[in-house]
Amino acid sequence: MPAHPSPAPTPVHRLGRPLILCAAGALLILVALARSAWLLALEHDAAGLTLCVLAMVMPLVGLMWLWQHVRLVHEHSLQQQAELLAAQARCERLEGALRCFPDAVALFDADDRLVLASDRYRSMNPAVAPLLQPGVPFEQILRAAAAAGEVTEAVGNEDNWVRQRLSQHQSLRQDFLQGLAGNRWVRVNECRTPDGGLIGLRTNVTDFVRQQQALQEARSDAQQARRLLVRALDALPAALEIFDEQDRLVIYNRALQNMFPHIDYPRSVGRAFADMAAESLRHHAVVEAVGQEEQWLAQRLQSRASMSSRSFLQELSGRRWVQAFETRTPEGYVVAIRLDMTEQVTQRKALEQAQREGQRVRQLLMDALEALPEGLAVYDTDDRLLMCNTQYRVMYNGLAHLLQPGRSFDELIEYSVTHQHFGQAPQSGETAEDWAAQRLASHRQPGAAMLVPMHDGRWFRVHERKTAEKMTVGVHVDVTELVLKEQQLAHANQLLATLSATDGLTGLHNRRSFDEALTAEWQRCARHELPLALLLVDIDHFKLYNDHYGHLAGDDCLRRVAQVLNADFRRSGEVVARYGGEEFVLLLPGIALEGAREVAQRCLERIRTENIPHAASPTSPRLTLSIGVAAWVPDGKAHPHQAHRLINAADAALYHAKQTGRARYVLASELQDMDARPHLAPPDR
Repeated sequence: MPAHPSPAPTPVHRLGRPLILCAAGALLILVALARSAWLLALEHDAAGLTLCVLAMVMPLVGLMWLWQHVRLVHEHSLQQQAELLAAQARCERLEGALRCFPDAVALFDADDRLVLASDRYRSMNPAVAPLLQPGVPFEQILRAAAAAGEVTEAVGNEDNWVRQRLSQHQSLRQDFLQGLAGNRWVRVNECRTPDGGLIGLRTNVTDFVRQQQALQEARSDAQQARRLLVRALDALPAALEIFDEQDRLVIYNRALQNMFPHIDYPRSVGRAFADMAAESLRHHAVVEAVGQEEQWLAQRLQSRASMSSRSFLQELSGRRWVQAFETRTPEGYVVAIRLDMTEQVTQRKALEQAQREGQRVRQLLMDALEALPEGLAVYDTDDRLLMCNTQYRVMYNGLAHLLQPGRSFDELIEYSVTHQHFGQAPQSGETAEDWAAQRLASHRQPGAAMLVPMHDGRWFRVHERKTAEKMTVGVHVDVTELVLKEQQLAHANQLLATLSATDGLTGLHNRRSFDEALTAEWQRCARHELPLALLLVDIDHFKLYNDHYGHLAGDDCLRRVAQVLNADFRRSGEVVARYGGEEFVLLLPGIALEGAREVAQRCLERIRTENIPHAASPTSPRLTLSIGVAAWVPDGKAHPHQAHRLINAADAALYHAKQTGRARYVLASELQDMDARPHLAPPDR
């Protein structure tokens, strides 16, 4: 506060000495005039005496007037002095009141010059406190505050801010918030007085503003938590819906809306389950309820009201099947999970860690996660475990003591490999360390779902994804039964493929398998200019054998002949097949005609050594064979279907063998209608 002003000098103090001197001079002049008048009166007549008297009286009158004026000036001075003392008392009372006033106060006159500033006003503006003296213009104070960085919004924009502030200052009344250095905030209230002056009030609202900022941040965090919750639920591959204790819809995810497109879910929040179920029945969405809608709805509502947890399979329209899981929480909420089982695939879920909207939202989310039938784990951006549900701990029971928040994924994999929690490596010859490295890589850059074998024979399908916040959400599903069924199916398919290519009686290749082998070997030999030989074998008088010994003996005879023909064929591409009822065919790639002749000769010798009785044969008392032999180098320009020429040549040779007495082989080259290229020398067998 400014010091009290000293009393102003009164008119008596200012005019005392000059008036005394004037009065003394006037008295001397009066005496001189009186003396002069007296002398003049002695020398002159009555007129001169009159003049003398007037000369004496006039100064006296002037002296009396001067005294009267001095007296009035003195009285006025006393009055001003009293008013000044009263003003000083009022100023002291005002200063005392300003000290007690909780706000900072400054007074400016009509010319915007400082009249008075309280101590709080000075302490609130320490950078310009020395400048806050009476008479300092308001603009000068503004520029000093801007230059000192006292006002946050003026930093770097001082001149514009001063102009705007001066324009704002001219308004009749102003009330606004202003930020000061040091993260301080004041509420400024300026009001013009009737005489043109200005009263400025500044209230320190730093705590209030900080509380408002904290409240805004808390609201923003709550909104972010809700957005994260919605994202997490939408990321779940399973359809999810939650109903409150009065069975009204609280929350749902996108998968549920896709599963039941006939329901407008955005407008169904707060809607009762009974109304939504009735709407599904009107759209014939539930196949089992068609024709008995009222009875089905009553049973559904009754079971829902009394259930604590249940699971059931439900058929929907469009030949879709849904596995439903419903659980009632301790608070009375119903958490429902629906998995689309139509495609028999594991749904992928993702859950992102977020600040929950209060404890109620957090508990609601945890209840929903615990109700999931799959294991779920969420890892943060540093790949450390944020949370996992109970099913995840059950699935990885050997790691249950390590599944605590903060554990890194690397630690869990290392512990699992060390203690052999995982089963055989997915690929042949792959070590556990190699598999662990691949698992870590797939976890950090997730793509397609992967199968994880466990040491106890279980199989888990792991589906992981990165969220928008770069967290990793993993869904772990026990697909042991599915994998075992797939393995059984693969074995069955392999067996079926084997059976489809094998003759059921003899165990040799069947006709279809032989045709495929002939086409493939024809093309291969054509590419490499190799010979291709074919032996067509027929059992002599087999019909008579069947008639004499019976069909069971005939079947056994076919099997023994098949064993003889298949005795020493081990090279790649060589095929021994049953061509017809009692006909067999031998396909010999890389064998020229001479080599094929040797094979035919061995076949005849071995069947003779086998010594199979054939009492009904007109040729021999023992079983004999007739063989047609053909071989040539396929032309690379010829069409693969021309391989039938080789079969026709062997068939013609077989026919000739039968016509010439049976129990022999005939080379197709010996026939006159053969059209063949020169044969290559037979390779060493």
